[in-house]
Amino acid sequence: MLAAVTIGLLTVSCGSTVVGEPERASGQEGLFNPCTDIPDSVIEGVGLDPATESVDIFGVEQPGWKICKWSSDWYFFTIFSNEYTVEQLQANARYVDVESIPIGNRMGVQFHEADDPTLARCFVALAVDQGAVWLSVSTKATYVQTEPTCSLTRRYADALERNLPR
Repeated sequence: MLAAVTIGLLTVSCGSTVVGEPERASGQEGLFNPCTDIPDSVIEGVGLDPATESVDIFGVEQPGWKICKWSSDWYFFTIFSNEYTVEQLQANARYVDVESIPIGNRMGVQFHEADDPTLARCFVALAVDQGAVWLSVSTKATYVQTEPTCSLTRRYADALERNLPR
């Protein structure tokens, strides 16, 4: 009996066709998309190669997030667009050393993850109408930092601020 049910399930699942567009992950609507909303010329202008761009996490959309990452010699630079507020970020114990900093003509926050005391990765977040946009520099696993990740993240945030939503 079990063999008949298994064969029946295999028969039903093989040959079925899904028609139409894939359904977007929940929470994607209305989010700033750093991969498409920031022109390649701007990415080149800050010293990154648009050809190194990767979307989401291994191409998989994350509910409530739009993620775009570029690769450089010893680090990755990532922009996370999300629906969470800076206040929610500040209340999350996962993030520490949250410090208000000027970015362009507005205020942002700089922070890092609690389990990263060496600052292999640093973040800057800006409040926007949809929630927040986070920028991050993270050291590649086998590479040595040639500049502090927080300094580099702040420099990217300053350079890209006018291309980010309000």
